Amino acid sequence: MKKKFKNLIISMFIVSLALMGIGYNGVNQVNAASPLAVDLGTASNFSILAKTAITTTGATSIIGNIGVSPAAAVDMTGFGLVMDPSNTYSTSAVVTGKVYASDYVVPTPTNMTTAVSAMEAAYTDAAGRPLPTDTEVGMGILGSTTPAFVAGIYKWSTGVTITDQITLSGSDTDVWIFQIGGDLDLAAAGSIATGTKILLVGGAKAENVFWQVGGLNGATLGTYSTFNGNILSAKQIRLRTGAVLNGRALSQTQVTLDANTVSSSPATLHVIKLVVNDVDGVAVPSDFNVSVKKSNVNVAGSPMSGTSTPGTLYSLAPGTYVVNEDANSSYTKSFSGDCNSSGNITLAAGDDKTCTIINTNIPVPVVVSTPSSSNSGGPSPILPLIGITKIPTPLVLSTPGAIIYNYTVWNVGGQQALASVKVTDDKCGPVTLISGDLNKNFKIEPSEIWKYSCTTTLSQTTTNTAVATAKSDDPYQQTAIATAIATVVVGNSTTPIVVTATSTPTLVAPLINIVKVPSRLTPFPFGGGNVKYTYTVTNPGIVAMNNIKVTDDKCSPVSKISGDVNNDKILNVGEKWIYTCQVKVPVSTRNTAMAKGYANGFVATGYAFATVIVSSPVSKASSSIVIPKLPNTGIESQLGGSPWGIIIASGVLLIALISLILVPKKKQD
Repeated sequence: MKKKFKNLIISMFIVSLALMGIGYNGVNQVNAASPLAVDLGTASNFSILAKTAITTTGATSIIGNIGVSPAAAVDMTGFGLVMDPSNTYSTSAVVTGKVYASDYVVPTPTNMTTAVSAMEAAYTDAAGRPLPTDTEVGMGILGSTTPAFVAGIYKWSTGVTITDQITLSGSDTDVWIFQIGGDLDLAAAGSIATGTKILLVGGAKAENVFWQVGGLNGATLGTYSTFNGNILSAKQIRLRTGAVLNGRALSQTQVTLDANTVSSSPATLHVIKLVVNDVDGVAVPSDFNVSVKKSNVNVAGSPMSGTSTPGTLYSLAPGTYVVNEDANSSYTKSFSGDCNSSGNITLAAGDDKTCTIINTNIPVPVVVSTPSSSNSGGPSPILPLIGITKIPTPLVLSTPGAIIYNYTVWNVGGQQALASVKVTDDKCGPVTLISGDLNKNFKIEPSEIWKYSCTTTLSQTTTNTAVATAKSDDPYQQTAIATAIATVVVGNSTTPIVVTATSTPTLVAPLINIVKVPSRLTPFPFGGGNVKYTYTVTNPGIVAMNNIKVTDDKCSPVSKISGDVNNDKILNVGEKWIYTCQVKVPVSTRNTAMAKGYANGFVATGYAFATVIVSSPVSKASSSIVIPKLPNTGIESQLGGSPWGIIIASGVLLIALISLILVPKKKQD
């Protein structure tokens, strides 16, 4: 157990270095270029394709089509096939898709011949790719101590055995090709949780991984193993009891199954962990043990210590899953994103969804004493709110070069000036104030709009996060925070991007912005009250977005009120969509809203934060107000006891969310 934990820590450390761009000789060829994907042709229409037979026993579940050719339907056993009235395909209770065979009526025989030919061509292509990134890694014996594989071509003249787990680290556009001269074998285990695994991190997709297997015995996925990628085998492919295949089994002989789960279009689930420490909390994300289960059974890679950067990524077959964590009596628990209030989430083929678990500690009651309304009439805290947008110029670089980020910052609350204003960017610095402070008092007045700028050089496609923070201009010095996220697509000297008037829009990543204002900006009396949140979602970019979704971790449902002027369900440039949500707030609460939109194969995500304060009576003359702190990432500030320490910590958290905020989303097949 200690060895497995140590290996897990090593793997996570390696992945972290890769994500930060730090050179480390424990990662295979970090600077290697990603090869082109193997073209599967019409074979990509199948989760399982074989030439001689497909057999199954046990409770198998297959998402996608299956087929055989030149073998006939009789060579598919264990499926209980039911012929469709068209006689061009059949169905099965264990297959969510269609079943094809060479002896069905036209055009099926021709289509099957074409698919098998495409499978064979893909095998030849994968096997023949020149200039491998690395050869004979681990002498064919791979496991958790093997350095993470980055995108590239890897070749072995003999077989490959995976003893426990290996990691593939890269983005969702990266490609891996494994050329194996012998057999491929994954070790068996007693459960999915302990089984051998092919792990994908950093956004890597199973559909972009190709395993070419040339051995006489083919590929064997051991009992309860979890495999990611497309298997192109010259011989048979065996899935032992309980093995999970996120990808395709394409065999030039037969495929045998035994109570397996197979999906050619697996879904991606990101599980993010946020900890909000109110007053006396000290926990960090890794203090929580987070799990993802299906039918009360942990999936591969679960449970795992919580992480806010970049979150834990799971590649899963379509279905319904439950995200949860071990109980902690000092913290409340809530869910945000694509999962419901109980952590349930349903994934369809090809989905890319996020589930965020937010923990808030249960505070000590007496914190800040303020005059009551019946006493001296002194000032009460007023919630400060700040907004920020960021526009990169240009939005696309044909090759590495200079980029200018222009930031607009304003006073959302409008009830008071905002002091101690600061704007930082995780990929650009310094961020310089250009204009807006009209009276030179270093405070954003309600009528002012401040402009900032920053210039840097980008060598590759880059997503970055800007964080604006400010303090309320009163004795309570509450913190306001806002974020802005942008992606700039960058070509390289080998494959420069050709930017023209017509092509530019298809290359640009979308931008989305969300601002949230609660109806109550001053403290509630003890017991709280109803709050109506108003969310304003805008498109500060140049491309329209679809599938807009707004959620709030402490309020539901969030309902769209207005803004879609032409009712096309597309957030066009210049439109301002308004959403609202109402909820009873019994205690001081900081909540997080999230807005998502899609365009050009990218997903844009924005976050908005607000706090509603509720008093807790201490005496007739005063009241105690619990003011939640900002999210805690567990990273200590270098500013020590300075109030900016809290601000910097929260900024680090929001920057850490970058891998989820804008992730290129590859279109489904």
